[in-house]
Amino acid sequence: MRRFIKNLPAGVASGIITLVVMYLSLSSNPLGDTDIMLFEHADKFFHFVMYFCVGCVYYLDYAKFRLPHHTKLNGEAAVIASAIVLSGLLEIAQGFTAKRSMDAFDFAANVLGALAAFAFVKYYFMKQFRHYLLRHRHRSSHHYKTDEAS
Repeated sequence: MRRFIKNLPAGVASGIITLVVMYLSLSSNPLGDTDIMLFEHADKFFHFVMYFCVGCVYYLDYAKFRLPHHTKLNGEAAVIASAIVLSGLLEIAQGFTAKRSMDAFDFAANVLGALAAFAFVKYYFMKQFRHYLLRHRHRSSHHYKTDEAS
């Protein structure tokens, strides 16, 4: 599984998560007819988590695209802004569907999730992610050179 993730071209994971989020946001009943007892305002929590995941995937795809160079703050901000714009467009689109409704609190939860993803990836996870991917690239290029010399 790790090899699959490493070899996945940058942007593919972002495209997949965008399609999943679009389906979950615009489908009239994405989870079927399940009656799960949840806490009050659980949908806001799920919006936060969903856009936290979107923000993380977008950011990590951008970082993978930029390797071996460091990411730029304006690029990082643009990536997180694209997650926020996606959430806003999907909330507006929900206002035009018959069975869904537009909600400003859902949008606020989406924005907070995307911003939390930015903070998490930037200040906690990025160092490990870059080290993991660069170590893999260094090892594969090192093996290639030693096989070539033989």
